Amino acid sequence: ISGDLEVERRHQEYPQLRAFLKLLLSLARAHAAASLPLPAGFSTCLLSERPASLCSVFAVHAGFGYATEGERWDVASCCLSLFLQLLEAYDPSSDPSHELCGAPPPTTPAEATAWLLSTRAAPAEQGHWEWVSGAGGGGG
Repeated sequence: ISGDLEVERRHQEYPQLRAFLKLLLSLARAHAAASLPLPAGFSTCLLSERPASLCSVFAVHAGFGYATEGERWDVASCCLSLFLQLLEAYDPSSDPSHELCGAPPPTTPAEATAWLLSTRAAPAEQGHWEWVSGAGGGGG
């Protein structure tokens, strides 16, 4: 999809990107409606540092050129809706990420929130995100 995204950026129209984001959102919503967990690797793939991942697209979408302003907000809306679906499906007690910082796994929403606030996401070069441990609750 990253090659297609480059072509769409040149034309300042994003029909394939929007369709892809809406497909992913439909898949996530269908799993939630059926009370099924997301497929293995679904979240990891979307939240990776690949150039066409959800995080990368959302981080740089405001800098894209758009033939119509409404398309900018459609891309943003799709990204945020997908982030929301991923957060709603997230089970902190089954996430091994806590092991990276040596903390016990969060078992309540309050503990998960505290853990998330003890780290922060900082935009790095080329629209990718890096996790900075122990940086406090400020945004970057």
